Amino acid sequence: MAYDKKKMDVNSDESRELVNIIGSYIDDSLGFISTETSLSRQRSLEYYMREPYGNEVEGRSQIVTAEVAEAVDGALPQLIKVFTQSKNAVVFEPVNEGDAELAEQATQYINHIFYKDNNGFALLHDMFWDGLCQKVGVLKAYWDDKKDVTKEKYNNLTEDELAMIMQDDEVEIVSQEVVEEVIEQEPQPAIDPSTGQPPIDPMSGQPMVDEMGMPFMMEVPPIINTYYNIKCKRTVDSSKVKIESVAPEEFLIDKRATTIADATFVAQRSLVTRSDLVAMGYDKDVVAGLSIGDTLDFTPERVARYQAGEEPFNTNNSGDESQELVEYYECYVKADLDNEGIASLHRVCYADNQVLSHEECDYVPFHSVCPFPIPHKFFGESLADRTMDIQLIKSTITRQMLDNLYLTNNYRVGAVEGQVNLDDLLTSTAGGVIRIKNPNALVPLSVQSSASQSFPMLEYLDSVQAKRTGVSEASQGLDPNILQNVTATAVAAMSSAAGGKIELIARIFADTGVTSLFKGILQLVCKYQDKERIIKVNNSYVPMNPREWSNQYNVTVNVGLGTGSKGEQLSVMQMILDKQEQMLTQYGLGNPLVSIKQYRDTLAKFVNMAGFKDESGFLKDITDEESEQLAQQQAEQPQTDPNTEAAKILAQVEKEKAEMQMQAKMAQLELDKQQLELKVQKEMLELQQKQAQFEAEMAIKEMELAQKAQNDNKKSDLAQSKELINALDKINNLSQQGI
Repeated sequence: MAYDKKKMDVNSDESRELVNIIGSYIDDSLGFISTETSLSRQRSLEYYMREPYGNEVEGRSQIVTAEVAEAVDGALPQLIKVFTQSKNAVVFEPVNEGDAELAEQATQYINHIFYKDNNGFALLHDMFWDGLCQKVGVLKAYWDDKKDVTKEKYNNLTEDELAMIMQDDEVEIVSQEVVEEVIEQEPQPAIDPSTGQPPIDPMSGQPMVDEMGMPFMMEVPPIINTYYNIKCKRTVDSSKVKIESVAPEEFLIDKRATTIADATFVAQRSLVTRSDLVAMGYDKDVVAGLSIGDTLDFTPERVARYQAGEEPFNTNNSGDESQELVEYYECYVKADLDNEGIASLHRVCYADNQVLSHEECDYVPFHSVCPFPIPHKFFGESLADRTMDIQLIKSTITRQMLDNLYLTNNYRVGAVEGQVNLDDLLTSTAGGVIRIKNPNALVPLSVQSSASQSFPMLEYLDSVQAKRTGVSEASQGLDPNILQNVTATAVAAMSSAAGGKIELIARIFADTGVTSLFKGILQLVCKYQDKERIIKVNNSYVPMNPREWSNQYNVTVNVGLGTGSKGEQLSVMQMILDKQEQMLTQYGLGNPLVSIKQYRDTLAKFVNMAGFKDESGFLKDITDEESEQLAQQQAEQPQTDPNTEAAKILAQVEKEKAEMQMQAKMAQLELDKQQLELKVQKEMLELQQKQAQFEAEMAIKEMELAQKAQNDNKKSDLAQSKELINALDKINNLSQQGI
């Protein structure tokens, strides 16, 4: 945190008083969470990771079902989607008149800090997961005073270059070396300074020469160049808002508190190396005298979180004193240390029964969420608390079902002693032979299957879990049976009812920890950021100067609840767009209801709801001033008489009507012409068909006549042949009689 640390004298009265106060609060808080909360969180983690219950029997089924994991992992995606489906997770609304532009800048900058400077998605995931599984999820947001120091070296710098480097406030020159470069010059012919010409001999009036007849030469002084070699240290201020997830076992709170805001004592205990403590600004000798501690590593939650062999390395045995772990407490306590009768908030850093530093503060950096808060109590219930008993019951039933299945498939057998070869009986082999002396020597002890009674019980437990948590197959759209013989309205109603509990959890998260987190971020940047910063917003670079802002803006968290499904939201937005377009079309940009900027913002929301987080790729940004200017320009344009305009429109309509009628007549004539041509073509085709048919008939008749004539000729020839044969027969008979 960015506070002026006040180092404490261990032997001072104030130090002893703080040690007593802090020590008492720490003991009370540890005793408070160690009774039930810590053990309950350990049990939740073990159930989530499906660890054995400890009642397993050797040789029996040891399966562990995953109802806790299903409830947590089923609710988490829906909650994350609710908070991250919009480009801005939070919106700051102005309180006073004239704050609209600054509030919009605050919205853009705080969302940039959350998503760009910090991994906002991962932070929300860890916070919500801790809340759903560990009762309470906690984030810590603080101002990180960080200065990045780099060593730089420059050689052969000129005086101007050195001056430019020295003007940089981030640069501190550590060492400087002056290097002179001497450049010897060749002798040059002598020049008379008054004339700029070679000297003249007054006797001869000619240029003066030496004995060799050459012009007199003069010595030229050498050129001396001065360069600088420097070593410097550049210190860049990288201070920013830093957000971290706090492990549940590290967070301590007063047992009488109901929220962090009204808590008298809040603290984070962590294991910090001696090296980190020295880097935080504490005296090296004081840090060296602190006792090492690792009790946090053996808390029930941390032991349950890591499986065998996964525990973090114990650096207290590494042999490097700088890496030894010290149990460090960062405490925020309300106490009256000034004896004024009014308690004020103090930040106290405490380790090994010593107060390392102390300062007054005005901000507690912790923010928490709980899915099922219990009134008048800080720790409520988690989804794991509501499903652990169901997981135990379902695991027991499933184990019994599997044991029953094993016995059904591998039933026991009764054997008559002396009538059965026991070696054959005990050797279970597919198709094996068992030698028996009597067919009745073996009696199978069959086991009746209990699955038919177990499955209805499992379905009943699923329904109980859905009622308790709001997480079911219907809410996640995974059950295909609900779509059979059910109308779309009924499905939507069932899905809406199933998601009601998830929506309630999302609303609780939004109005508690998420809202306080973003308010805290705004308060931090307004208090500690002392210079302007330029960030990229909608493809343009915008300067952000939180010193001009107020830290009292109203905060609205975009959770997208209570507006139906995405399809219903898009339908409503489309209706709004249509109405806005109607107003702009009928009454112009100067209408009293909708401005062009409001229309642009509606389009931007429509784009965001469609799944695109950045609408700058579709729409240009427009300011209120530009919107007003466009409306004024439209208003200054000359207005025409409505009656004249109406007459022009009517004349244009009549002209277009006449043209359309003429086009219709021409089209009708063309159609009639085409129909006539088709009729003529049809008649010609029919005539051709009749002619072809007549020719075919005539050809057939000719063929028939020719065939008939041929047949007649054949009959005549046949008759003649018969007559000839008869004549020959008669002649033959006569000749035989003559013989």
